[in-house]
Amino acid sequence: MPGVPLYILLPPGMGKLSGNLALAVLASCRSFFPGYSSQHLFGVFMKHTKIADRYWALLQVNEVALAKSTAGDLFTGMCDVLAKLLSFDRAGLSVYDPERDSLKIVALYGHHENSVFRPGRLLDRETTQTGWVFDNKTQIIRRDLPNEVRFPADRVTIDEGYRSLCSVPLIVWGNSIGVVTTLSERKNEFSVEHAQIVQQFSNQIALAVNSITPRCVRHTNTNLICPRCIGAAGGKTTVSKHRKDLSTWGKKGGRGHKKPNFS
Repeated sequence: MPGVPLYILLPPGMGKLSGNLALAVLASCRSFFPGYSSQHLFGVFMKHTKIADRYWALLQVNEVALAKSTAGDLFTGMCDVLAKLLSFDRAGLSVYDPERDSLKIVALYGHHENSVFRPGRLLDRETTQTGWVFDNKTQIIRRDLPNEVRFPADRVTIDEGYRSLCSVPLIVWGNSIGVVTTLSERKNEFSVEHAQIVQQFSNQIALAVNSITPRCVRHTNTNLICPRCIGAAGGKTTVSKHRKDLSTWGKKGGRGHKKPNFS
């Protein structure tokens, strides 16, 4: 049955209906798939529906990224959609602050009224999981935090009641600009698949987050309108426009100059 997109039989979200109903729908279609049982078709259907639901959610997050103008609204919108696919108790968005060489919490989702981790708090790059993910540009999963202590800040997270967490980097133009972290009060809440989903969602908001925090991601101590990047772009434009004449100019000593006479 290769190449048969079963998920188009019903709209995204059908997989959340009762198994008996979905099975009945597939049973009525068995004439199109001779040799396959209803149970087999149901398994394939559920797999494709799950994929369809994820991409439908990604489209929703993309709409959020286009519509929201503050980090808080943007992150809340993303987490509202993410919560339909994953179970978590809190999530945080941290963005790199080059002036302090730390990551600043700019948005939180879930209960955090009595938490040490509040918007505006700085997270050290050397002593936190957030800093490690930022520097290494890779995701990390902690399934049993009390038995997997790696950073000094882990003790605070444990004291606040969290037992598992997952962090993924926000990357723009190959550079880290921040980190998204989801936390749970239960052990073994996050898997590799869950981390991939969080990463996919975070990728959708990365450019929007970068536009809200106006800094050049290539030269972190400059503004978003970076003179060095503008200069480089201007050089590329000149090369593209005058590519055919570069060799001739070089022989003459440069653009608009004659080759010096040393005789």
